[in-house]
Amino acid sequence: MPYSINKTGIFALALLAAIVATLCDANHVFTQTLSYPHPLLFQQAWWVFPAFFIAFLFMAINYLYVSRILNQKLDIKLSTAHGSWRSLFEDLTAFSCAYLLSGFGNFHPVLLCFILYLTFIIRLSFTYERAWLCILAILLAIGGMFFEGLLAEFGLVKYRHADIFNVPYWLGGVYMHGAFALRSGMRALVYKSA
Repeated sequence: MPYSINKTGIFALALLAAIVATLCDANHVFTQTLSYPHPLLFQQAWWVFPAFFIAFLFMAINYLYVSRILNQKLDIKLSTAHGSWRSLFEDLTAFSCAYLLSGFGNFHPVLLCFILYLTFIIRLSFTYERAWLCILAILLAIGGMFFEGLLAEFGLVKYRHADIFNVPYWLGGVYMHGAFALRSGMRALVYKSA
């Protein structure tokens, strides 16, 4: 295998993603997309940043695990090879735009669903190793919506508009756009040339 794993890169990716997600979550609070019952700073709960860090750490570790399992069944050579910072920047920017749009568009949830899922399908049609990215996006959407639904179930967060298990349908679209950023982040920070 011409590539090795940079374990420090997993933590760097989780930290970078947690910073971006925490800032985007602050936009969700500002646009009243969601609220926390016991806010501490910028109307966010104290645990938001640590929870994002742990979540992205979990996603990166599972990316490694699931890609090893599916390596024999899918062509995922590029998705497990060293990549560029430029791709990471582009995909992280697109993810941030989808996240920020969800804050400003939450008053129109049906339209927001349409925009997020349609743009995901368009982006998917122009990317490489589509089957792998589609699997990754679906896993992130289901896992993310379930986890956030649990947080809401325990009264730690409340979405203004909830469709399924305490969260809006459009939330899965944000996570699906995050799959591109996760793959680029893994390639730029975790998979290194041997």
